Amino acid sequence: MKTATFFIRTIIGLLLVFVSVAYFFNLMPDLASTGDFKAFQLGLISSVYLMPMVKTIELLCGISYLTGQYVALSNLIVLPVSTNILFINFFLNPNGIPLALFVFLGNLFLIYVHWKNYKSLFTRKSIKQFD
Repeated sequence: MKTATFFIRTIIGLLLVFVSVAYFFNLMPDLASTGDFKAFQLGLISSVYLMPMVKTIELLCGISYLTGQYVALSNLIVLPVSTNILFINFFLNPNGIPLALFVFLGNLFLIYVHWKNYKSLFTRKSIKQFD
């Protein structure tokens, strides 16, 4: 289990760091897109702040995965990002589904591995403290 955890954490960390660095330094050409996917991309670009924020989150979580520090926190922070990656590829760009599935399922696997860190969030005792 430790080997699988290390492997998945490292691969996802490398992917997140590579994609975010490529975005910030314009290392990859823009993908040719059409239809709804192109409209969605134009909306993201038009928002001005959204893509830099997402890529910063990806970079920080990728570094966290590679260093092994704050992995439990990074799992939760990157979960909405990996969910959106999956949905975008599922509904708008079917070519990217295999990689999106790997990132999403890998994120879920890492959450499962670190579940003991999240358990207290779902107990009645922790909820009662805030009443």
